[in-house]
Amino acid sequence: MNITESIRLSFESLKSNKLRSFLTMLGIIIGISAVITITTIGNSLQKTIASTMRELGGTNLIYAYVSAITPEFETDAEWEAWQYPEMTKDEQLTYERLSEFQTDFADRVEAVVVEEMLISAASSTGDKSSAKVSVNGVTPGYLSSSKLTLIAGRDISDADNKQAKATALVSDLYVKYAWGGQNPIGRQILVQSDEDGTVQKFYVVGVYHYDARKQGSGIDTKTPEKDTVTPILVPYTYAAQTNQANGMENDLQSFNIMAKDGVDATALSQDIATYFDQKYFSANGTFELQCYDMASELGQIDQVLNVLTIAISVIAAISLIVGGVGVMNIMLVSVVERTREIGIRKALGAKNKSIRRQFMTEAVVICLMGGVIGIVIGILNGFLLSQVAGMLVSSYEQELGSMLHVTVSPSITAIIISVVFSMLIGVVFGYYPAKRAANMSPIDSNMCGILFR
Repeated sequence: MNITESIRLSFESLKSNKLRSFLTMLGIIIGISAVITITTIGNSLQKTIASTMRELGGTNLIYAYVSAITPEFETDAEWEAWQYPEMTKDEQLTYERLSEFQTDFADRVEAVVVEEMLISAASSTGDKSSAKVSVNGVTPGYLSSSKLTLIAGRDISDADNKQAKATALVSDLYVKYAWGGQNPIGRQILVQSDEDGTVQKFYVVGVYHYDARKQGSGIDTKTPEKDTVTPILVPYTYAAQTNQANGMENDLQSFNIMAKDGVDATALSQDIATYFDQKYFSANGTFELQCYDMASELGQIDQVLNVLTIAISVIAAISLIVGGVGVMNIMLVSVVERTREIGIRKALGAKNKSIRRQFMTEAVVICLMGGVIGIVIGILNGFLLSQVAGMLVSSYEQELGSMLHVTVSPSITAIIISVVFSMLIGVVFGYYPAKRAANMSPIDSNMCGILFR
C-alpha cells in the first residue's frame, strides 16, 4: 500500500466517523486558531504603527524638549511643596542656539524644526474672499519632517528666518476657497486676529498640500471642507518676535530633529541630550534635555508585542498538546474498533509497516485538517478584531483614529510553523496507536474483532 492509498483510506475513515473526527480536531483547531489570531493581531499592529510613524515623520525623527530635573521626594508633603523652577536667561533656548547646534551636527542632522503658534483661529482675507486659518511660525525643514508636499513656489528659507520676513506658505485647500484655485504666489494675505482684531500682512511664496492627519487636526467629517481651519506657515522668527512684542515670553522648550539617512537616531538622541546638558544646563543642574527617537519607540513597542505574542502562543501550544493527547486517545479507540479490519489485512499479507503507516497517516491527516481549519479561523478572527480595534480607536479618539491606517497582515512564519506543528502532533501522538495496531497478531486481531462485534 502506497502513501496515496493510505491518504485515501484516511479520508474514508474520517467520513465514516464525522462527529468523532471533528471532536478529535477540535483541540488542534482551538490551539492553532489562537496562535494565528494573536500573531495576526500582533503583526497587524506592528505594521500599522510602523506605517503610521513613517507617514507622520519616519524613524529618523527625534523629539526633544527641556524638562526640569525632578528631585527625589521622601514624603508626599515634599512633592506637594515642590515648585517647578523658572528658567534663567542662560538656560533658555533660542533660534540662534538651535542654529549653532545644527551647524555643530551638520554631518548627522538634516534639519532642526521649531514651531510656534502666532494667531489661533484667525480670519484671513485675500482679494474679496476669506477663509479660516491659523498662523504658525516654522523653521526650514518643517514640511519634510511632517511629510508634507510642496506643490508650488518655494519653502520657508534660512534667509526668511534670519530676516524675520513676512513670507508665508498656504495650503492648497486654502487657495481653493480663498482664491478659487488661482495661482497665489506673490499675492498678499491680510490676517485679522479673532482675539484683538490686529491685522498682519503676509506675502505668499509657496503652496503645500494640506493633510489633516499629518498636521494634527485629524479628519472631521462633520465640518464642511470650506470651513476647515488650515495653517498658514510663516518664518519662526517672525512669529517669535511678534509674540514677544505683544508681551509673550520666549517659550522655546521643544523642537524636532531630522537625522540624515543612515544615521543611528538612537545614538544621535543621546549625543544631542549630552550636548545641550553640558552647554546650557550643567551650571545649575536644574533642567535637562529629553530626547525620544521614533526608531527606539517603535523598537520598544515591538518588544512588548513580541513578549505578549510569545506568552499567548505558549498557552496556545499547551492547548495543542492537550489536543494531541485527545488525538492519541481517539486513535487508540479507533484501533480497538478496527481490530477485525487489522486482523483481516494481516491475514491477507499486510506488513506491520503498512498498518503502522495507515494509522499514522490518519493521525497526521486529522491534525493537518484541524491545523488548516484553525489557520483560516485565526486569520478571520485577526482580521475582524484588528478592524474592530481600529473602529473603537476612531470612535473614542477621532484624531488618533484618523492617523491610523489599520493594516491586517497575517504572519506567514506563524502559518508555516502551525502547519508543521500540526503534522508533528499527528506524527508524535499518532505513533503509539499506530505501533499498537501494527504489533497485533492476526489471531489476536480476529479474536478481538469477534469479541467487539
